[in-house]
Amino acid sequence: MSDTGPLPAKAKAVLFCTCSGSCPSMEKVDFWSLAERVRLELGEGIEYMALHPRLCEEDGERLMARVLRPDLTVVTPACAEKRQEKLLRDGFARAGVPMDREHWIPISMAQEDTDAVFAKIRAAVDRPDPVAG
Repeated sequence: MSDTGPLPAKAKAVLFCTCSGSCPSMEKVDFWSLAERVRLELGEGIEYMALHPRLCEEDGERLMARVLRPDLTVVTPACAEKRQEKLLRDGFARAGVPMDREHWIPISMAQEDTDAVFAKIRAAVDRPDPVAG
């Protein structure tokens, strides 16, 4: 068996949860300018980007069941990372995708501003695939 080199990097997607724009911890995030910046500056590096008002609700879980895939790493800018583990678990389960390092990169937007969140998203999109090796 010959060595074909490293595996190709897993595709990434950005799936925002905006908490319906009502979470006080995200009041310094301008979701529209953030989404536009991700589209313009990172668009070539992502499979898709979507914003949802509440991924932790039934319709958010339904969306996740339709768009998450095992061959994709999803970046989730949303509430604090520990809260995301609990709140997004059912959506990942409905999609049949594990919430592990290979498939999920949580990003906390709590107490951050638009530029800080964008920097976190850029780092996540640019992060090497942990299994591409």
